[in-house]
Amino acid sequence: MSTYRRITLILLAAAVVGSGIAGPVTANEPRKDVVREADIQVQIDQQVDSQAADRQAIQDLLRRPDVRRIAGAAGLDIERASAAAALLSGSELKSMAASAHQIHGAVGGADKVTVAVTTIIIIALLVIILAS
Repeated sequence: MSTYRRITLILLAAAVVGSGIAGPVTANEPRKDVVREADIQVQIDQQVDSQAADRQAIQDLLRRPDVRRIAGAAGLDIERASAAAALLSGSELKSMAASAHQIHGAVGGADKVTVAVTTIIIIALLVIILAS
């Protein structure tokens, strides 16, 4: 029996020493495969900020005097277009914002601006009509 007792003590001692070497249990460390709530919130905030910036780019374009002049000459209601632009989301918003950024960056080329602005206003008006 003393042999069994020695083996048991040796195994017990090895387990105690082994657990001390392995270090403390890491129950408080975040898991790598779980997304934290704060990370989700950051992604949501970034998406909202991006959409707000896209809407602002469209609104800025619709406030430009040359755009208002073009819309007036085409008989388009710029206020309705502005209201419609505020309702855009998803791919429509991204597409129109990209066009607005492109127009803001265009130097010269009044024909390009006229076509692009008219297109944006028509799309915005269609969104209003479809949403009604």
